[in-house]
Amino acid sequence: MITRPSTSRILEDVVEELMRDIMPSLTDPAQQIRLHMLTIVLNNCANASEREIAVMREEIPVYVDFASDVAAATGSAGIAAAADAARMGDSLVLADVIADYQRASSAFADAMDLVMDTMERDLIARGEDILRMRMDNEREILSGVAAVGRSAS
Repeated sequence: MITRPSTSRILEDVVEELMRDIMPSLTDPAQQIRLHMLTIVLNNCANASEREIAVMREEIPVYVDFASDVAAATGSAGIAAAADAARMGDSLVLADVIADYQRASSAFADAMDLVMDTMERDLIARGEDILRMRMDNEREILSGVAAVGRSAS
């Protein structure tokens, strides 16, 4: 019985089986390298699946707040409407969270474009900080750094 039926656990189990049952039967070094590369991808997916919803839900309000503040500072009705439309829903279903995240990201990008045009230095600096946060989160999720100790090694 699977006691932890999560995407990450299923992917970890697949990696373990590939390494235990398939790798020993491969004699071609090129095929072995390809299998190792595939297991890295699976481990990265396992790592991402553990945190991606949480990270998106943490970032959405940051993007929406920035867009709302830009709308207030510039008087842009378009940015205000985009920020209002990007409010996060209650669903934890991945597809719903992704849709919320896309709307919030779009509102943020439009707000950042407007800020760059208006040269509002404080808002530009804040937007750049938000972009750095986003890149740090993406690196953490996708780099596989947290995959240390996974069963594939």
